[in-house]
Order: sequence, then structure tokens, then C-alpha cells
Amino acid sequence: MTITAPASTVRTLRSGVYTHRATAEELRIDVDGPHPTVSGTTPGRLTWIAPVTWDDTRQGWAGRIEYRDGGTGAAAHVLVTPAGEVTFSGCGTRPTTRRFVFTRSAFRTVGIEFDTVEGATAVTDFSLRSHPNRPAGLPDRTLTIEDVFTAQGIAMKRTGGGDVIPVSGAGDDSTWSDIELHDAMTAHWSRWADTPQWQVWTLFAGRHDEGPALGGIMFDGIGAAQRQGCAVFGDSFIAEPPPGDPNAAAAVRRMRFWTAVHEIGHCFNLAHSWQKPLGRSWIPLRVDPEARSFMNYPYAVDGGAEAFFSDFDYRFSDEELLFLRHAPEHLVQMGAAPWFDRHGFEQARRASARTLELGLRVRRAEPAFAALEPVVVEVSLTNTSPLPQTVDRNVLAGEGLTVLIEGDGREPRQWVPFARYCHRPDPVVLQPGESLSTSVFPWAGRNGFDLAEPGRYSLYAALATPSGDVLSAPLRLEIRPPADRQTDRLAGDVLTEGVGRVLAFGGSRGGSASLDRANDVLSEVAARMPASRIGVHAAAALGRVAARPGRVLTADRRFRVVEADPTAAQALLTTAYANPERAAETLGRNRL
Repeated sequence: MTITAPASTVRTLRSGVYTHRATAEELRIDVDGPHPTVSGTTPGRLTWIAPVTWDDTRQGWAGRIEYRDGGTGAAAHVLVTPAGEVTFSGCGTRPTTRRFVFTRSAFRTVGIEFDTVEGATAVTDFSLRSHPNRPAGLPDRTLTIEDVFTAQGIAMKRTGGGDVIPVSGAGDDSTWSDIELHDAMTAHWSRWADTPQWQVWTLFAGRHDEGPALGGIMFDGIGAAQRQGCAVFGDSFIAEPPPGDPNAAAAVRRMRFWTAVHEIGHCFNLAHSWQKPLGRSWIPLRVDPEARSFMNYPYAVDGGAEAFFSDFDYRFSDEELLFLRHAPEHLVQMGAAPWFDRHGFEQARRASARTLELGLRVRRAEPAFAALEPVVVEVSLTNTSPLPQTVDRNVLAGEGLTVLIEGDGREPRQWVPFARYCHRPDPVVLQPGESLSTSVFPWAGRNGFDLAEPGRYSLYAALATPSGDVLSAPLRLEIRPPADRQTDRLAGDVLTEGVGRVLAFGGSRGGSASLDRANDVLSEVAARMPASRIGVHAAAALGRVAARPGRVLTADRRFRVVEADPTAAQALLTTAYANPERAAETLGRNRL
């Protein structure tokens, strides 16, 4: 018979991390909350998790191992006794029992540093009873950011920080771009390293380039090690108290405090409460737009911020705690898995409404790309309902579109384009069966080249719309190995940020060493390999620029007019479009 464990029994088995001294195997026991769970990591880095209940007959916490990550092999069942004896059984093996020793109460240990831009305000704590709109039982204490995480089993300790960063780091406009934030992190964070580590950096700044509508951001999506840095923008909407608020100063401080914890939560790879299906799931995660969690927006729940904070206990949801405490380390640790990894595309696609359908395609019968051929993918949004649907004409070109790239046997990566576009709302009505479409260039972006290595890949897309997220079916494609030594030798010159940027934007007149070098490489490719797919892209980009006059911003911040070169343009465009069918296949309909 299975019953809930008596309180006295629960107290004899402390929640926390246990280890097996001989094998260094780690066990995470979590039995004093609403969802008793045991998870473990073997020396071979296999991570497993088992929901458990108290078994009165065997006097222990028992459950079936439901999820695994990495490695091979694992038992099917686990039994943990209050004495720390753990028995594994099932999967055709004889039961084995090992004794684990309590090591620590914290499931993870994380270091944090806070820095502040000159003139900005840092808010790293909040007095819980300073505002009258609160739960009646909220304790009378001042809560720090470190306290929030430590109280929930994630020991957080300050490792340094406190620097005042010159606002000049944001450039002449004094507002911060993601690149400027990243540069500030590498320059001022004492623990900066381009490698996975249990460390996070938080910057309190004035305003982002996007303006007062952006209160905070987890900006670190560049390079191999991501999710290490976030920023809070005090000169934004979070500094505006609700009209008629009885304690405006406390309301503003509360919102700044909430924003900081929210963005740090993203650094742990936590998605918003309504975005759990995005990415690729480790375990099924429930969408909860009404959650009273740091990962929800207070103003997005029914009743708005007033309803949210009247019932907010300054914590994460139970499922988010499950992820923080028990998910495989590489999914949670800063700098390891990319942002939004393992948050469940397929699960959400099956459950999503069918009024709009998001599609991915390439313009060729066989989805295979030659070595060094830039990958262009067409994205479409189709009204699959029997009624007209209103959408934004530019919905596929903005921040709402997310593309994930997963190579077989590789960790998935989020494609981060070189630029995002902010358009004025332009509603358009899609009649039943009608579509919007655009082309995206996932071959290159701020993460580098995620579609350059030979192999097979799956691409997924998600689109945020006012009526909910729309998920695509996966697009399978192949990148073929180099067909000759010349292509192989060119890889080092072609796979550079400069070439990626020039091709992503359809051409460049140069003006910097990187872009000038990229144009030289593309000129060589167009001349030496005119019949190749990369040759088509190179000739098209160079030809478009040569066909019309333009301006170049010089190093002394002056514009230099560059005249058109009709002769060169004709030769290049003839090379690019000599075979219209080939050009359409490789350039894509929207980039012809």
C-alpha cells in the first residue's frame, strides 16, 4: 500500500545532495515539497529523474525512473530509505543497493555579481511589507536577490562586483545595445570566461536601444557560452508606478527587484510562464499564464499587476523549481546549453490551435545543400481556419520569430540574426488559405555558422502572436561535405563574420577592414567558382551593390559616395542569374 509519508519520516530524510563515496555518483533528494522527486547523475554523466511517493511496506521513497539524459543504461525503479540506502532495480538487472551520504542542502551553488552604470539605480533587495498590496502572510523581512534563490535550494553568493561602469560604454547615444552590454560584461565582470560555469552577471543600467518599453533583458546570446549576463533598465516603464498607487516609491522598487530576479531566472534557462513549450523539452512543462512566479509578467495576468502582487510569494513555480534542482546540469548551468534549449517544440505543436500554421521549406526537391552553400529558408504563416484572420504584415520579420537549429548528435542552438527589425504595426487580413511569407538566413548569425558542418539537421520555428504561440513542424536538411579540395581550402576564408554579414544583408560597399576583406573573398569566389552555389550568392551580392550608387561611412564619420559600376554589375548578375532555376533554388524566392 502506498501512502503519504508521515511528517516525522520526512524529517529523517533531509532534502539536498547525497553522494556515493566510491563512485562519486550524485543523488538529489527533494521530498519535503508538493512534488517529491529523486534525481541522480552517474559518473558517466547520465542524468535521471523519478517522481517518488512513500511506500509504507518497504519503508522508503519509491518511484519509476521516467526521464534520462546522456549516457546509456539505467535502472527502471528506485527506492530511497531514510537511512540513505538506495536500491535500483528493473531493466532486466538484479537489484543493487548502495549507501549515499548527505553532502549539502543546496541543489546548486551559484556566484553572482552586480555592477551599475553611472547614474543608474541598483535594486538588489526589497522590504516585503513596504507596499500594502501583498499576501497577508508575507513575512516582515528584507529579501535580497541571493535570498530568493537560496531559499529555494539554489545557494547564491556574491563573488564581487559593485563597480560603477561609465555610461560611455553605451556609445554617444547613452543607450545600450546587446553588443555593448556583452562588451561591458567581458570588461567589468571579474568572473568572465567563455566557458560554462555557475556564475551570473547583472548590470543595472539606464535604457536599452529599444526604448522605455524594455525593462530588462538576458542579453548574453553570443558565442558558445551563453546565458551568463543580464541587465535591468531603470529608466524604462518599470520606473513608472501605477496611477494612484498608495506607495509609489515601493511599487517602483518592487518592480525593479522583480525584473532583476526575472532576468536572472532566464540565465538559468527558465522560460516565461506562458512560453514553456518553446524549444525542445527535457520533461513536459505546463503553460501557466496565471502563475504567481518570477517568470510571469505581473501585468499580463487577469487583474493585472495589482492581482499578481496581492497573491505573489516571491518564488518560482513548482515546475520551475523542478527544473532548477533536477534538470541535467548542462541545461541549467550558465554558459552551457543555449537559451531556450529543451523547452518542448513537439509537445506544443501537437497542442497548438490550428487557426494559423507556421511552415518552413527550402526551394528544392531534395533538402540538401552543397558545402559552403548559404542556407536560405522560406517561412510562411497560413490561415488554416474557415474564417479571416488579422495578423501583422511584418510578423515574420520581428522579434516574435524564433528559429532553433539542431544537428544530429549536436546540442540545439538558437539562430540569432545579425539584425532584428522593429516595424510599425500594419494589420493585414488573411483570408482562409492565404499566407504571408519571407526568407530567413540561418546559415550565419551572431552565433557564427550553425549550418556549416557536414551532416543532417532539424530546424524548428516558433512565432509569438497575440492569440498564442504557433509552432512549425521540423524541417530536415543535409549539409554535404566538400566535393573538391578547392572548396575545402576556401572554408577558412568564407566562414567568417564579415562574409556572413555581407551575404545576410545582400551585399555591402565595405568601409571597414572586415567588410572590405569579405568583399575581396566573395570576388575571388565569384571569379573562381562561378558555377558553384556559393558562387551564385557571391555574384548576386556583389552585383546588387555594383548596380546602384550608395554611400559609405568612413572612419572620420563622413559619408563617401560610391558610384554605380554598370559593367561590373552586368557581368556579376549574369553569373548569378544565368541559370534562373538554380538561382531560385539557392537564393530563395524572397532574395532573388
